[in-house]
Amino acid sequence: MSQRKAEIAKILQDKKIVGLVEPVKIIGKKRTIETLALLDTGATRSSVDLKIAARAGLGPITSVARIKSKAEPKGYTRRAIVAGQIEIAGVRRKVHFTLADRLGMRYPVLVGRDVLHEGFVVDIEKTHDGFKLEDIKEDVEQNARDKNKGSKA
Repeated sequence: MSQRKAEIAKILQDKKIVGLVEPVKIIGKKRTIETLALLDTGATRSSVDLKIAARAGLGPITSVARIKSKAEPKGYTRRAIVAGQIEIAGVRRKVHFTLADRLGMRYPVLVGRDVLHEGFVVDIEKTHDGFKLEDIKEDVEQNARDKNKGSKA
């Protein structure tokens, strides 16, 4: 094994490999809520839907964050930050979520770099079976097989 591959293998041995969408547990004072979350390496902070936060009993509100938003006239919005815990791939972490109305979003929880930075690697191919890159790989392989058949004839 090359030195570079050995370095990468050493880094990965202590990390959990997760996909873009993962089942998570939001753990609050009242209960634990199981749902799906979008893991977003572009987001600085994790966010949870207001209703899930209320049902789980997340809190107290620890502060307020200023979040960039092109939809807002000022270019940002303010959101309350609440304390709670999240479990992803068997790893439990304390986290400070921003509260948001994520009703129109596909996933009620967004996990940002505040949780992912230590102990996780996001592998986009792990997300689900119908991922486009996998389909493309199969098409390329099939085209190569077809070409080989055509050149032998």
